[in-house]
Amino acid sequence: MMLNNAKSKEWSRIRETVIERDGGKCIDCGSQLGPSDTHIHHVIPRSVGGSDTEANLVSLCAACHAGKHLNLQASLGRRFIERWAWRLARWLDHELIASTRGELLGSVMRLLGVKALRPGQLEVILAALRGESVLLVSPTGSGKSFCFQAPTLMKRGTSLVISPLKALMSDQVGGLHRKRIPASFINGDLSPEEKTLRYRLLQKGALKFLYCAPERFDPSRVRKVEIQQMERVRPAFLVIDEAHCIDKWGDAFRPSYRQLGEVRRRLGDPPVLAFTATAGPQTRKRILAALGIPEARVIIQDVDRPNITLLRLNERREVERFTIIATLVNAVRNGPGGKSVIFAPTIKIGNEIAAGLKSAGLDVPFFHGQLRPKDRANLQAQFDGRLEPAIDAMISTSAFGMGIDIPNIRLVIHWQHPASVEDYLQEFGRAGRNGAASLAVLFQGRNDNKLHEWMLNRSLQDARIPACDVETVRREKLRAIRELSEIVRSRRGCFRDAIRRAFGDDLKQGRPFALRVLEWAFAGSNKIRKVKDCCDVCAKPRRPEEWALRVIKRM
Repeated sequence: MMLNNAKSKEWSRIRETVIERDGGKCIDCGSQLGPSDTHIHHVIPRSVGGSDTEANLVSLCAACHAGKHLNLQASLGRRFIERWAWRLARWLDHELIASTRGELLGSVMRLLGVKALRPGQLEVILAALRGESVLLVSPTGSGKSFCFQAPTLMKRGTSLVISPLKALMSDQVGGLHRKRIPASFINGDLSPEEKTLRYRLLQKGALKFLYCAPERFDPSRVRKVEIQQMERVRPAFLVIDEAHCIDKWGDAFRPSYRQLGEVRRRLGDPPVLAFTATAGPQTRKRILAALGIPEARVIIQDVDRPNITLLRLNERREVERFTIIATLVNAVRNGPGGKSVIFAPTIKIGNEIAAGLKSAGLDVPFFHGQLRPKDRANLQAQFDGRLEPAIDAMISTSAFGMGIDIPNIRLVIHWQHPASVEDYLQEFGRAGRNGAASLAVLFQGRNDNKLHEWMLNRSLQDARIPACDVETVRREKLRAIRELSEIVRSRRGCFRDAIRRAFGDDLKQGRPFALRVLEWAFAGSNKIRKVKDCCDVCAKPRRPEEWALRVIKRM
């Protein structure tokens, strides 16, 4: 250890001597160098006996040093490439890039462990840095969190992140803490003392991100003094994660989502960055209207998940379903590895599935919103590997369907179809977030629609919305239920294509040349490998269950 310290000190002395001798300039191009831009180059390489003495060393800029080592060009010259990409982009299109601090992007990427940007991310980040409001519709697992984390870290101030679930808040805050980024959340599970400490950190500007639910601004549920603490903040951005909840829950289920436009006004009208994996054309309009940003930039990425095989299974008795599920979960466990999720429409049915699988020899825990907070947190931690004993399969209601970033889910099973195309995309999109081949299985039943209609009517009875609006909400929700039901039952064409068409995934957006220059510098090859097995229509399997097992074996 002492020897290493001595060598390090000697190298620092030699380096300073060389920089002083060369006048702080690159000896090749003559450019003035800053401390972080100065590279020390061996005239005679070490590999052929060159020494670490001042006489064998010269000062170079990153670009000239990269030119001496073409096999190391990217690693040596990366910052140079990024810097000049920004300068070229500004020259090509000043209006697109103006008023941003984009030169920091490379540093932020390295801080967050992002090696290359994904499609759509750069456009969102640039718009955010220009102070624009944005709605991004992009597939699950496409890196939406980075789109608000990066501009927040590149600007002064705190971003207020509206999140629908406590599990999602803790998951994202935990991820930021592991990267040494100051973030926190406020929710009802915290003690008064803990909340007071977090509010103090917020007021001092010690947090870059604060997560909370929309109900945090509801005076009927939260003390006035706490709401005042939140409203004193003037956030850099108001981030709406899982923005489809504004439309899905804003009227009938969680009215506080409909108040976010007014919340924004009380926070000083910060730019809004809204994100969702599931918002069709009409939903997008309603989201923007509710937030009071009808002119916001809307960026839409292809919602297709080409690495997920889609399989529908017709009428099956419950005992047959349990056997099929147990077989597929065990096939994943003993084959490619990874995790499995079984979605249940209600808590009652989820408990029945758990009991049925246990009778089939598969013991699977059930995650739902009525569990105690501690039990939910422990179950989630076991599933994502933070807590022992780890588990690799879970039954869940849709409470687990939003935002939990577990990359190696390889199997998603639906006991019945959800209430809309958007919900289905959201839930089966939990699979294959790491780009690996995955399988989504959907059981069909005769009474699927009746259950959804019963659940809708029950929720509308408890909803806090004007009576004159109830029928409008009912018609829209029934339309969504029946639309997905028709798609699921149809065998007239590719199942994947039918879902994409219903979602409105046909918008082709051109990108300015300056944006393509920056993508060349900061983005990598992000194409997800398309699976050979598209869906049950394209493959035409005679025995679907056996075909599903073959799909798993090929993963």
